[in-house]
Amino acid sequence: MPGLPFTLRQLEVFASLCATRSFRRSAESLGISQASVSNQMRTLEEQLGLALFSRRPGQRPTLTSEGMAFFDDLRAFQAAAEALAAHRRTGPGDAPQTVRYQVLIGQGLLDGYVRPKLDRFFAAHPDIELAFEAQPPSGTLARDLEDGRYDFALIHRRENRSVEPYMRQLALVRGGIYGHRKFAEGRRLPLLAEQINALPFIMPLAASSQEREVLQVFAHYGIHPRRVIGHTQYYDVMAAMLERGVGVSSLADAILPTEMREQVILLYPLENWRLLWFRKDAGGDPRCDRVQAFLLSAVLQDPNYLTISVFAEEFA
Repeated sequence: MPGLPFTLRQLEVFASLCATRSFRRSAESLGISQASVSNQMRTLEEQLGLALFSRRPGQRPTLTSEGMAFFDDLRAFQAAAEALAAHRRTGPGDAPQTVRYQVLIGQGLLDGYVRPKLDRFFAAHPDIELAFEAQPPSGTLARDLEDGRYDFALIHRRENRSVEPYMRQLALVRGGIYGHRKFAEGRRLPLLAEQINALPFIMPLAASSQEREVLQVFAHYGIHPRRVIGHTQYYDVMAAMLERGVGVSSLADAILPTEMREQVILLYPLENWRLLWFRKDAGGDPRCDRVQAFLLSAVLQDPNYLTISVFAEEFA
């Protein structure tokens, strides 16, 4: 095999830096010095003859166009390495060690699509543990991935927000202000902004980043709620209040429980939501592929997950 212009260690450091966008955090995650991370990347770029990252004082490193292309090809390289590693002979008494993955996921995705299928996954893969951290949709969730604590992430984000190069867009789902159909009686849909303003609103936690984001979106559409009747961080509580006709709220259509969709309807369309995916390199363990296949299929192959479009071709 001809000499390659990189080492496996350099690829590992590069993948970590793509995930964290921080030399310090990559160093902490890999257990090496920050200077070693910088040296590994400088040497890799010199051996390749191109710049993989754009570095500016006071700003996080960002992938160049060449760096993005290299990162895409690295995924294929890792997949091939995992396939080759699977040929390793194991003895009759050998048992794979249990591996635990940290998963950042939206509350609605976990409760509505992933949790109901977990029993079958764990029965089929007793050597895999999944530790979920469920959070409501927020534009700040991607920042939580930069410290390298999560191995996977499956989250929703409003379509008007940019997508980081280390995240993959899987699908687009409808978003808007939803409420009981009684609020639309005698009115043409979608309601007018002035009609929406007069309805009782259920909002995310007061003064939270989620509430600030929702209010910014509302203002863009000329919506200024006159009456807020409650705040909650739990989407299932919010959905139950919508079903009872207590108030209206902004959410993604796909996380609305199926049994509520006849009574809870779209009253006013807003930005749609992207379904985003993140996977941190895990050193070529094929179990990463099994986790990815499970999480993506649990959502995208579920007929109740209503999409406008799907960008992951293998699940379209």
